[in-house]
Amino acid sequence: MDNLKKDFDRRKFIKNISLGIAGIGLSQSAFPKNIDDLVNLETSIVPNSNIRSEFMLQPGLSYLNTGSLGPSPTTVFNKIFETTKKLELNPVGNNWGPLGKEADMVREQIANYLNADKDEIILTRNTTEGINLIANGLKLKAGDEIITTTDEHYGGVVGWEFLERHHGVIVKKIDFPKEDIDTDQVLSLVKKQLSPKTKVCSFMDVSTVTGMRLPIEEIAAILSTRDILLVCDGAQSTGMVKVDVKKMNVDIFAGSGHKWMLGPKETGFLYLRKGIQDRIESVQLETGFKLYNHNTGTRNVANFIGLGEAIRFQDSLGGIKKIEQHNIALGKYLRAQLKNIKSFKLITPEEDQLLSGISSVIVKDGNVKELHTKLNENNIVVKKLGKIDVMRFSTHIFNTEEELNHLVKVLHSLVK
Repeated sequence: MDNLKKDFDRRKFIKNISLGIAGIGLSQSAFPKNIDDLVNLETSIVPNSNIRSEFMLQPGLSYLNTGSLGPSPTTVFNKIFETTKKLELNPVGNNWGPLGKEADMVREQIANYLNADKDEIILTRNTTEGINLIANGLKLKAGDEIITTTDEHYGGVVGWEFLERHHGVIVKKIDFPKEDIDTDQVLSLVKKQLSPKTKVCSFMDVSTVTGMRLPIEEIAAILSTRDILLVCDGAQSTGMVKVDVKKMNVDIFAGSGHKWMLGPKETGFLYLRKGIQDRIESVQLETGFKLYNHNTGTRNVANFIGLGEAIRFQDSLGGIKKIEQHNIALGKYLRAQLKNIKSFKLITPEEDQLLSGISSVIVKDGNVKELHTKLNENNIVVKKLGKIDVMRFSTHIFNTEEELNHLVKVLHSLVK
């Protein structure tokens, strides 16, 4: 991958992109006439549309909803199939033998991926399961406070709200402004909510609503002199941007394999910093962190081995930093065009530090549900958040600039 820049040829690029447009069913008119209209492609991992061929997405489909569920590349699908077939040849011998050992080694891959240690990693089914494990394992008392936000995914707050309803814990939610927000304002709003009763701060790494990447490292610095656990929901960041739990200085980080990591469905992980592990008392941790132990019961080893294959797939593309560059570049490119649609109000922050691969708009004078339906009819898959009139676009490794041009062209025709 280091040779990509050296071998980059604009003429070949335009030729390959044109072929790629035909391959995914987009018209030539969707492609910009001037190559300079594109983002700086030399910062992008993708010099042509060939990466899309690694996925099984149906022809002509523009898939811009990785924030809900990511497609797995063929190599991951094949790995799961091959592992399942091998498992069925000798279920007991393989599940608690070589395949079980291989699946448990994925904990080490996740640890390397996050800059953690293997004995800080637990494999789960998803982010929600990880955060619920923490909520159930912390021995919070009535009157203890948990600070979170109004933008959290339901799965990221259900455990805390359970404690509020049944144990008298107080959940305080920060309502971040949907526009013109910057790092200083985020940090100020967090500081205002802190009190001597605050025991947990539970924040998403990347907002599922606006796409804002929270300044977690700076928030951790604020909490460093207080006895407050920092829990991070990484469902929308892991696989999209580089995550370094040591640099972020988080106590707990929960993630999913089936979104931006492009792994098998119903796979996830939980990072527990060594220094706080004795504060989590849960039956799910009673006999250790291994994939299979007495408190977990039988696991789907094929799925977790498939998650390891998804990490290898990302490594084969140059690693997560290259992928992050691509995702951020595409997001910037898309937002520059969405600004020109008068019916939309962009709510994704402008500050580079707060950017991610998610772009979100409020639909000001249109029906989100109706617009979402019409986009589906045009083979464009995005996310609608109907209760707040938000439409969310996810740009990932298999998406391209011409695909986004096609999206914007269709949007213009629909919101006239």
